[in-house]
Amino acid sequence: MTPEQVNLIRKSFDEMWPIRRNLAVQFYNRFFETAPDARRLFPSNMERLHLKLMDTIAAIVGALDHRALFQSIIGHTAHQHERFGVTSSQLAAFGDALIWSLEQQFGSAFTPVLREAWISLYQEVQTQMINDAKIQA
Repeated sequence: MTPEQVNLIRKSFDEMWPIRRNLAVQFYNRFFETAPDARRLFPSNMERLHLKLMDTIAAIVGALDHRALFQSIIGHTAHQHERFGVTSSQLAAFGDALIWSLEQQFGSAFTPVLREAWISLYQEVQTQMINDAKIQA
């Protein structure tokens, strides 16, 4: 990721923080639409996971300039997801749902450049998660 992409992500994350609950609900609804097989991995009451999702994104965004911390957060997350039996196709659907949710929340402010920055971040996270854990195909 370029320094410009990091700055764009940080700025957009700060703007999304006040609407984080709505974003999390919208995200999980979309994720379960596109990856219905993943629903079994989650509890029926998603409130705690909505907060956990946004806290994890906050930690990742906060660690963008601290490579060792960034890798540690992703490694820990990867091993948690490995225990649940998450597949690489579910990780891909997760990223797609995240980008879709950001587009819905930001509307026209989600420019192609901002979109590419978030895609770049998620691709880096996904690649490291697959490499750090034994994520199934």
